[in-house]
Amino acid sequence: MEKRTKHPQENILETFDFNGVIVELVEWIDTIWCGKVSDPADEKLLEVFQAVTAKELVNERLEDSWDVAISINHLSKELPPGVMFGFLVGTENQSKEYDIYKVSAQKFMRIRMNDETAKALGHEPFRGGRPPYEWIGEQIAPKYGYKYADETKPVFEYYGFWNNNTYSHEFVYLYVPVVKDNVN
Repeated sequence: MEKRTKHPQENILETFDFNGVIVELVEWIDTIWCGKVSDPADEKLLEVFQAVTAKELVNERLEDSWDVAISINHLSKELPPGVMFGFLVGTENQSKEYDIYKVSAQKFMRIRMNDETAKALGHEPFRGGRPPYEWIGEQIAPKYGYKYADETKPVFEYYGFWNNNTYSHEFVYLYVPVVKDNVN
């Protein structure tokens, strides 16, 4: 059985089994993310984020061993996309070196991103780049009566517990914003 993780900003509302993949519907409270935001084509963003986090203190970081990649406006056809590397914080009061991104309370469906999940969903494993939000938004959510939320809502890749021996994270979750589909 897979170890389940609950973050300080979320409440797990419901759990589904989709072809053996654990899918959770979670509700988040308002959140504040601290990190660096840039254009998704900026290949140096992660390097800049790591350089800043190595030297700058963070006020009220809520999770020491979790980081996030936020895809901003990636569901929109009109708005310019962005990416943020960062972490969950309890206050906007941060060093001027950081960017702050606030997300209002909303619901997400989440899955663990690993080779087993990709295989169960009939896809190639995720190896970075644009997150495979369609796995949830187009394949899983409709089965349970949900659809993508407003196109301005962000998609999250939540990375936990970095392992220096394997140079990888123990967990990677994909969060896609959803709303109940009242058409079905």
